[in-house]
Amino acid sequence: MYLIQAWIGTDYQFAYNEMFYILLPVLACLPYGGSLYTDIKTGYDKNICIKGSRLHYAISKGIATFLSAFFSVAIPLGLNLFIAAGLFSNYSPERLEWMNIGIVDRNMFTTIFISNPAVYCLVYILIDGLFAGAIALTSLSLSKVVKSHFTAVVTPMVLYVLFAMFMEGNDFGNWSVLGMLNPRQYVVTKSWQMITAFLVILFINVFIIWVTSRKRDVL
Repeated sequence: MYLIQAWIGTDYQFAYNEMFYILLPVLACLPYGGSLYTDIKTGYDKNICIKGSRLHYAISKGIATFLSAFFSVAIPLGLNLFIAAGLFSNYSPERLEWMNIGIVDRNMFTTIFISNPAVYCLVYILIDGLFAGAIALTSLSLSKVVKSHFTAVVTPMVLYVLFAMFMEGNDFGNWSVLGMLNPRQYVVTKSWQMITAFLVILFINVFIIWVTSRKRDVL
C-alpha cells in the first residue's frame, strides 16, 4: 500500500472517505457558522454594531467563518496525510490498479498524481478548504431565517447532499460539489466546473449577507 491509498481523501477500501466528505459542511460550519444566529438571537450583535457599521460587522464575521471553516477541514486532512506519510511510501499506484486508472481517466491533476501523489493530496486539501469556507458562509446567509443554531449549522449539509443527488451524473454533466471535492474522483469533473461552482456559492452567500446586513437596523 502507498501513501495515496492510505490517505483518507483517496481511501476507497473503507467508508471513512465517504463519511468525511458527506459531513464536510457540518465540520466547516461547526466552529463559527452558527455564531451570527446566536448573536442575533441574544441581541449581542446590537451591542457590537452600536459603535460600528453592521456591514463591517458582517464582513468580519464572514472572514472569521471562512477561515475557521478552511482550517477545520484542511487540518484533519493534512494531519491524516502527515501520519500516512510516516507509514507509507509516496509512490503512484500500479498502472492497472483501480485508483490509477480511475483518476487518470478523470483527467484532473493527472500529471501531479502520477509524478508526486503527496502534492496531489495537498492540492485537494487546498481545494477542499476553500470550498469549506464558501459553504460555511451559507450558515451566515441563512442566520436570519432559520429557527435554531442547529438548523443554521446543519442546513448547508442538507443542501449539499440534496444538490449532489440531483446534479451528479445527469444530462448536464457533473455539478455535484460533493463529487467535485472528493480526491478519489469517482465522477467526471472539469476544472472550469469546479471554479464556477466555487464562485457561484461564494457570490450568492456574500450577496445575501451584504443585502441583509446593510438594511437591518441596529435598534
